[in-house]
Amino acid sequence: MMPNANSLSENRQKRIPRLLAELKAVVGVSNVLISRSQQQSYVQGAIKAVTDATVAVVTPPSLVALWRAINICADADVIIIAQAANTGLTGGSTPNGEYDRSVVMISMQLLGGVHLLNDAAELVVLPAATLQQLETTLAPLGREPHSVLGSSCVGASVIGGICNSSGGMLVQRGPAYTEMALFARRNASGVFELINHLGLDLGTHPEEILKNLQTGRFQKQSDSTSSKACNQHYQYKVRDCDADTPARFNNDASGLYEASGSAGKVIVFAVRVATFAKPKQEQTFYISSDDADTLTALRQQWLKSELALPVLAEYMHKDYNDITLDYGRDTCLSMRKLPASKIGSLYRLQATMGYYLDKWHLPKTLPDRILQLISRVMPSSLPASLSTQARSYQYHLIIKVADGIDGSRSNSNDDDIAAAQTFLQHHMQQYQGTLHTCTETESQALLVFRSAATAAMFRYHNLNHTEFGELLSTDIALPRNAVDWDEVLPKHLQEQVSKTFYLGHFFCHVLHQDYLLHPTTNAKQFKEELLAFYDQRHIEYPAEHNVGHMYPAKAELKQFYKKLDPTNSLNPGIGQTEKWKNWRSSPIKEKLNDECY
Repeated sequence: MMPNANSLSENRQKRIPRLLAELKAVVGVSNVLISRSQQQSYVQGAIKAVTDATVAVVTPPSLVALWRAINICADADVIIIAQAANTGLTGGSTPNGEYDRSVVMISMQLLGGVHLLNDAAELVVLPAATLQQLETTLAPLGREPHSVLGSSCVGASVIGGICNSSGGMLVQRGPAYTEMALFARRNASGVFELINHLGLDLGTHPEEILKNLQTGRFQKQSDSTSSKACNQHYQYKVRDCDADTPARFNNDASGLYEASGSAGKVIVFAVRVATFAKPKQEQTFYISSDDADTLTALRQQWLKSELALPVLAEYMHKDYNDITLDYGRDTCLSMRKLPASKIGSLYRLQATMGYYLDKWHLPKTLPDRILQLISRVMPSSLPASLSTQARSYQYHLIIKVADGIDGSRSNSNDDDIAAAQTFLQHHMQQYQGTLHTCTETESQALLVFRSAATAAMFRYHNLNHTEFGELLSTDIALPRNAVDWDEVLPKHLQEQVSKTFYLGHFFCHVLHQDYLLHPTTNAKQFKEELLAFYDQRHIEYPAEHNVGHMYPAKAELKQFYKKLDPTNSLNPGIGQTEKWKNWRSSPIKEKLNDECY
């Protein structure tokens, strides 16, 4: 009988108590979670994971404890699934399905920390540090991180973004990327090696290196490595809107380097990343139209012009506006008022509540129903002027520009905002629609509104689930020369869908598309037919949310995973690859061995 998640072998069962005892000895008893209620917020992500293979969730309190814990797991020959903030949308950092070995999840949530380098031109970032924490740290210094609030999930970690090639809203910077990291790789012999490519002298032995890293005992001035600590080429790539390939997507081999794109196939202790000068002056414009060609022409003309690239150019369809206005009030308010750490705690509380609601046979929609009822007395998701515009047109574009920050142009200067405004005014005189120049308050409200949209859509589906079938979300990268971004589904697909919701990073041609299916629709078959439709249009998927357990890893990405993790012991099954030890095509019967761990 082949081993599976529901039937661990007797030999493996005997090992588990010893494994748990050793883990508790190095991380502390309270940091080894073994009950289902304790584990719920870690093993359950945006997509429902079904597995009984997880024997523990471990939350190491230090980098040295993390190093010791992964070596204990290697000695026990168990699977490790590392998790930063659990904000992913494709299940890439949660267990899923059947495994041939026991699973230990390692959460990095206690391993925060940021060290400034070279007068804040660069950062060394530890596993739990979030984008919002970096933004807060850098703001007084006139700098900002690769991504900022509004361009990623609230509470998302920096290292999670690097490992998943996350993109975000910012047009000039491209996917999160670095060639400088400190990580542990499990070699073909099953032993972890600690690899220091941070470009910093941290010592010789692993525990010495990790202690110095965590405490900041190293030289804060070093050779500048900005060319290796970020993506230097994207701003030129995105301007080529005549190219028949996408600007960025998860399977792009040019974005894979050690920790970058690793998706949990190595254990990342720190990354070194570049920071960017914070613009002294910014301006946001809100463009709305009922004619898709208005936005198509705007994108093409802007990218081909001498105008500086915008900071961001975000698209939302009216259907997304409507549900965010109606179902996103509390999310918008919390994002405006609460720090990212508090919002992350709320997400974990919600996951734990979901466990008990299920256990007590109560409706899982109960928290959403209560919050939706309370939100009726909360402020609107948008100021009145923007709310009216958001409901009045089909297609909407949020464009933010700044003076003098576009590195792709030698003549970028302090007149970039004025030039952009002149261009937009002239463009809207030629095309249908309206142009609104935002105040600072309106700009902040729009960006929060855009970031709250997905949560509002999930709530809409939860509270109206009896009217719909399953929800299918996709994350796609269109060719840069594509003009069919306003998707029209073939009739056989239209007939299976009740509602669609579209938004995305418009100048990058990355779209996030959500389909509420009819109750009678076979979701698996619909997805296969939809992906085939994408293939016909030369669309790459996923664009920036990682393959997770939803999408297949293409050949180059799979080979990258196998090179990083030759025993297939870290996050096996990612990208729908093999889950079995040593990348076997099927599990084998586990042999009893008295000398085993």
